Amino acid sequence: MAEEEIQETTASPEASEDTAEAVVAAPVESAVAEETGTGGQPQNLEFLLDVPVKLTVELGSCKMTMQELLDLNIGAVVQLDQPANANVEVFVNHKLVARGEVVVAEDNFGIRIKEIIAKS
Repeated sequence: MAEEEIQETTASPEASEDTAEAVVAAPVESAVAEETGTGGQPQNLEFLLDVPVKLTVELGSCKMTMQELLDLNIGAVVQLDQPANANVEVFVNHKLVARGEVVVAEDNFGIRIKEIIAKS
């Protein structure tokens, strides 16, 4: 059913077939509202907390020819398109979720989160 039809259905109770659909849809919406918390998120998300996700960080990129790629040797430095002090992008399952800076944590690289990307 188109969005305009739904609006007409709720606005004009004279239509007999459309009114039946509107009456059925109303309790479903209120039931969903009762199960959500203050932020509109379902309160019981514990079953999702152990789902594995892949977190990747993009430091930068560059373009090169196949010949330049084949000419790389051990110790070669590949210059990226980002300055050393630029924020890196943090992706979860290929979706941008944050930006941060590279840090060293216990002899490993780490990311200090500086910005969380808001849902648009």
